[in-house]
This record gives sequence, C-alpha cells and structure tokens, in this order.
Amino acid sequence: MFPYDCGMESGRHASGDGTSFDALRQLARHTYGADAAGYRDGRPDYPARVYEVLRSKCAVGAGSRVLEIGPGSGLVTGHLVAVGARVVAVEPDQGFAEHLGRVMPEVQLVRAPFEEADVGDGFDAVVAATSFHWLDQSTALPKLGGALRPGGWGAIWWTVFSDPYREDPLLAAANAVLGFEPGNQRRGTGFQLDTDARCEDLRRGAGLVDVSAELIPWDLPMAADQVRALFSSMMTIRQLPDDERLRVLDTMSGLVNERLGGIATRPHLTAVYIGRKAT
Repeated sequence: MFPYDCGMESGRHASGDGTSFDALRQLARHTYGADAAGYRDGRPDYPARVYEVLRSKCAVGAGSRVLEIGPGSGLVTGHLVAVGARVVAVEPDQGFAEHLGRVMPEVQLVRAPFEEADVGDGFDAVVAATSFHWLDQSTALPKLGGALRPGGWGAIWWTVFSDPYREDPLLAAANAVLGFEPGNQRRGTGFQLDTDARCEDLRRGAGLVDVSAELIPWDLPMAADQVRALFSSMMTIRQLPDDERLRVLDTMSGLVNERLGGIATRPHLTAVYIGRKAT
C-alpha cells in the first residue's frame, strides 16, 4: 500500500477569488507553451518511483491505452511511449501541442481543454502530471472517472520544487537578498499536498476506489543554469516585468555560483495520488 491510506475528510480546490483564478487558468493555457523547449529544459523529470507506481500499481505498459491530461512539453509522455503505451494527450496550449506533435507524432493529440475535450472512454489509465490543479475540479474529476474502463487506474501527481518540510539553502539565501522567495513554491502547495482532500476528490469526485497517496522526498543537485531554467519556467516569474524577472533570475544563478559552490542541492517533494475504477 501507499504510505497514506486516504481518510474521508472533504476538500476543494480553493482559489480565493474564483474569477481571478479562472483568468489565471486561461493565462496558463497560453503562457507556458510560448517557449515549449525552454519549459522542457527547465523542468526536471519526476523521480523513478513515479514511473514504478505507474507500472506496478496502475499496470501501465505495452499496449495500455493511456489518456494524459496536460502533457505540456511531453516529459511524461515520452516515458509512456517508451513502455509501449498508446497515448491520447489532451493539451489546450497551442505552443505545447505544436511541440508535442513534432517530437512525438505517434501520440494522438486532442487540442482542447480537458473539460471540453471529446476523449471517449475505456482507457486503462488516466494520468495528469503537475497539471490537474489548473482544471475545473467539478467537471474534470467526474470526467476522469468516466474515461476509465472498469478496473482502470487514475493517477495524478505534482512535484513541489522546494520541499516545504525541509530546509532549502538556495531559497533561504534568495529570500535574504530579494526579500521574498521566488516561485512561491513553499507557500503555494496547499492543494498539491493536501492528501486527505485530493484522495477525497478521487474517491467522491471521480468515483474511484482503492485510493491512496504517496509523498516522495528527493534531492536534486542543480547548477546555476539549471536553476535559472527552472525558475524561468514558473508562472510567477514569467509574469514579472522584464527588469524584475531578470533581476530575480540573475540573483538565483549568482547565488548558486557565489554562495553554494556552483551546485545547489535542493529538496524536492512529489505527491502521487492513485485510485481504481470499480469493476
């Protein structure tokens, strides 16, 4: 079993001002893919444990029909294709969709928001990597469950690029210089890390059973250029005025070289949630 057998407390995706969140969601669906290659270079892969879960618990492998929600630049998609899965990828961002169509023509692309997409049903697995928080949960959760065949598995997961439960020397140094933590990773993780609420979503919202959660702590050594690329890919950094964005990125890469000996070993945390459609 996963370390967390999920409890029954309810939870919802709270955005504060619903209108502003809707606007941010629409912005996200046109922003990240504007530099798909840069986004791909900036985002680290998920820990091996994620792919082990997909294989051993969700039975993703050769011949599996897999629906991927929000594949972005295709980081996870490549792993799915490599194990022989037949992938349908739902991507609303035109830039990402064009990139994915070029680099993985074997993937069937649906260029629409998941809430509106015609995806059908009968999938062996439905997966979403660091994307499900952008969706309208009231629509997306039932649709996730409806897309699965009986016995199929849903899996959603996120990586938090600074584990809020462990010290991050780079962010501590950045906060001292800038007066804030770039990326807002440690404070903006309530949705991703609320295991009770996310499990409740899969159980009641998507109608799944055998719902479990796992938190995977891991460390990533990052050179200055990797740190710069990662923070360049974050929405909160992309929204800054040009001069402020460059100041933040210069500060982050400079701290790696000047205070951390050229390598920042940063704590990451990946939260994985899975559930099965009853037979």
